[in-house]
Amino acid sequence: MNVKQCRFLLNTVNKTVEKNNYAISPKIRSRIFIGRIAANFNPYTAELGINKALSCRIFRPIIKRMVRHELKHAEQFQIIARFFAGLAKNVDEGLNNFKALIEKKNSIWCLESFNENFYKKAIARDGVIDSKHPLFNKAKQYIEAVKKYPDLSVLDDLEIFDKKGFRAMLEHKKRKMKLYKSNLLEIEAKKAEGSAFFSRSKTVR
Repeated sequence: MNVKQCRFLLNTVNKTVEKNNYAISPKIRSRIFIGRIAANFNPYTAELGINKALSCRIFRPIIKRMVRHELKHAEQFQIIARFFAGLAKNVDEGLNNFKALIEKKNSIWCLESFNENFYKKAIARDGVIDSKHPLFNKAKQYIEAVKKYPDLSVLDDLEIFDKKGFRAMLEHKKRKMKLYKSNLLEIEAKKAEGSAFFSRSKTVR
């Protein structure tokens, strides 16, 4: 990714964080993604990954939308971490429980180190979420959404293909996409794509 594109990306992230009053910005990494993934947020490493294939200037509108989408996910996971810290009444213990939730859900996210500092900064700025906090019920809904989030990996599809064949794999993919689109985490992130200070547009995923 060239210098101008990097500046554009950083500027987009910083403006989105400021506009939405998010607690903290995730690290940004340009990556090569398999398939049609434009960007992702890894809640374990707290990194926002942008597909290297989008390094051309023509893709800037897509990058803007995906940055808003993924930063919403970053905020959602910060809220979950704050909830666990409040539930445990101890930040370190709460983050260990939060970390365990992620590890149980998706081990692929956990190939690198857990970014404890990212969540501690969010907790230091916005505090823990206890039973009296206005985000308490929302945090519980986020946790349920994480548990119900479908496995969108190619390996999951290949496993169905190996066991049941191509048609079964296609049906499996359709079911997963329905679960994906109806998941609370994605519903909110999709809405965030068209919010803030940029022009509204339909999702690309």
